[in-house]
Amino acid sequence: MYLEMDMGNTRTKWRIRDSCNVLERGFFDTGASPKILEPVLGPYVKKLHGIWIANVASKELECTIKNWAQIFLHRQPIFARSRAVAAGVKNAYSEPDRLGVDRWLCMLAAYQLTNRASIVLSLGTAATIDMIDNNGKHLGGFIGPGLALMARALTGGTNRIEFNPGDIILSTNPGQSTSSGICAGCTSMLCGLVDNAVKQLCAVIGDEPFELIFTGGDAIRLMPFYPSARLINELVLDGLVYAMQDEKLLE
Repeated sequence: MYLEMDMGNTRTKWRIRDSCNVLERGFFDTGASPKILEPVLGPYVKKLHGIWIANVASKELECTIKNWAQIFLHRQPIFARSRAVAAGVKNAYSEPDRLGVDRWLCMLAAYQLTNRASIVLSLGTAATIDMIDNNGKHLGGFIGPGLALMARALTGGTNRIEFNPGDIILSTNPGQSTSSGICAGCTSMLCGLVDNAVKQLCAVIGDEPFELIFTGGDAIRLMPFYPSARLINELVLDGLVYAMQDEKLLE
């Protein structure tokens, strides 16, 4: 039985999994005390074989989680790291450990699940896109702001524009008001990232089929624009499963 955690910039997802099933799952705000998990994790403490974590938050938070796990769960957590090659995927970075571990694990899960060329979009605080060919070769990717960051950058850097980032309604239709123009602009920029990734991947694989895989808190909002995409909410956590099977991924 394993505790798996995906520590993102905004939220931390977690789940308890045995060899076949997810027994518990949930999330909390990254930065909040992990002690809020103790009531639900209590019955599993003596049954845990391992604690596996993907962290893109601060080193300080990583230390906090590590200390808590040692005290409450009586186990040393293992943090996944990006590597040059693992689970059939070859990292495009010349310094593989510089690739965000969340992106790396998403690619491992996507390739293992599809066994074909894929474009992986994670849409949360940031928008990241990575491309993989049919042989598992990472072709590189794109990093941009997520929806809320886009809106905040615009409203914070200009005068006389008032807009609540939480009010974004995705649309590619030209706006006929300031708020609808912001919504249309943010949507068009995100779609531009995806469409460019499709163009770049197709330049490599030609007419061969590929998968479009979405994950992240805001990914479902982009689904109407890409109806063939697959939404996999726990893609990072799924990638941790493959990390468990490959010691080279881990410290």
